[in-house]
Amino acid sequence: MGNAQKIKTKTYYSQIIGEQGGSVYLLRCKNQLFNSELTIEKYNSNLALELSVPLPLAVNGLVERVLLFEEQLLVFISAKNESTQTIDLLVQRLDLNFKPIQLPKILCSIPAAKFLAKRTIQIKPNANKSLFTVMLMSLGESEQAILHFYQYDMALNQKFGKQFLLSDTEPNVFISAFEVANTGETFALIDYPEKQKIVKERKYFLYGYFPAADQILEFNIQAKDTFVIEDLGICLNNFKQTIAVTGLCAPSTNAGVTGYFFRSYALANGQLLQSSSAMFDEKFLKQVAATRIDRFNADLNDFYIRKILPRSDGGCLLLTEKYYQTRQNYTYYVNNYPQTSSRIIYNFDEIGVMNIQADGSLQFAELIKKHQSASSDAGYLLSFLPVVTQDQIYLLFNDEGADKTQLTLQSISYTGHLDQHILLKNSNSNCSIIPSEYKQISANTAIICAIRDKRFTLMRITF
Repeated sequence: MGNAQKIKTKTYYSQIIGEQGGSVYLLRCKNQLFNSELTIEKYNSNLALELSVPLPLAVNGLVERVLLFEEQLLVFISAKNESTQTIDLLVQRLDLNFKPIQLPKILCSIPAAKFLAKRTIQIKPNANKSLFTVMLMSLGESEQAILHFYQYDMALNQKFGKQFLLSDTEPNVFISAFEVANTGETFALIDYPEKQKIVKERKYFLYGYFPAADQILEFNIQAKDTFVIEDLGICLNNFKQTIAVTGLCAPSTNAGVTGYFFRSYALANGQLLQSSSAMFDEKFLKQVAATRIDRFNADLNDFYIRKILPRSDGGCLLLTEKYYQTRQNYTYYVNNYPQTSSRIIYNFDEIGVMNIQADGSLQFAELIKKHQSASSDAGYLLSFLPVVTQDQIYLLFNDEGADKTQLTLQSISYTGHLDQHILLKNSNSNCSIIPSEYKQISANTAIICAIRDKRFTLMRITF
């Protein structure tokens, strides 16, 4: 654990960029958008702060993302060009001491009248960091949504630039996931409202662009199946050369969430390899029901997918979490007169682990009990973070003790064996991790942002 720093403000958020040459690079911002007034920091191998400066920008604009590659940082900036009336996406190179290298380069441009400022420009590298893809959305005729893909190598040479007209107007389009394969294939998971039904349902599609064939394919995730999708995500497997779509589902519109579905496609050509759906077994649903007050509703209605991890055989592992909000009324006094108000309680409870094999069958489903709640910070210190190793998955989360927070470590083997330990006892130090601010930097090591004795610090954990 590194040296603790005084927290400048309660709402100072962090984003770990990565590790290079033993140094850890970090972004700090006063809001969770990370698009302006950024501070970039460098920590040495002992996680002690070595350098902290405002992020140097050569142009006036919004920061879309900062990526760390070998011996350089790439800062992506969107800015309006007044002479051409376009929104340009530029990239600024920085060395590892935050000194600009050359002038910013324009990667792509969108007419300002068609650009959607409320939509995030998404930039994602592939796993081996040999290329990166830019995805954004713009307006077409009659408010039709246009999806843009731009891909570049590490010399910033464009490999392709494509745009596709989507089948709905922009306000109805929701992009829930975006992935880039090592071989350049690019995927986006998109859903639209189901217009032909009275009940508000969504239609889910996977869009994939295949550079070798220079074509985009649309895959209807639900197709003719009768189940209702409640939550879903995609899982890219560069080892098995597959892309999988999986999630939680209900057997019908008014039924509870009691099952899962699994679709697997080949990266090379989009061929459907596996399609299946099933209900969870009675043992797992009884575990879910046992955590409820009424002990009758054996469903996963309040569970949301937090992470989907690829398996070496082409399957995947779902990490889900129960999340819900409650409203609490309370009374306070002003000049001896009682006043009534309310506050929102954010609850992060049990973790559901579902291990799906390549053929779509369920190897195991287990429930990990925990209860976390907060009202003042929207659950900033709640939820969990996963660290994946060759034979184990480790989940870390803050656990409230008698008077201080303790750090709990839950391990899961690939056969479903569970084991729980206290990593940091509350009698030794009052330390809380920030689950949303971490990064796994190697096969068995993660860097985690934490609060120790009300001071910000970094933690390195290796299994």
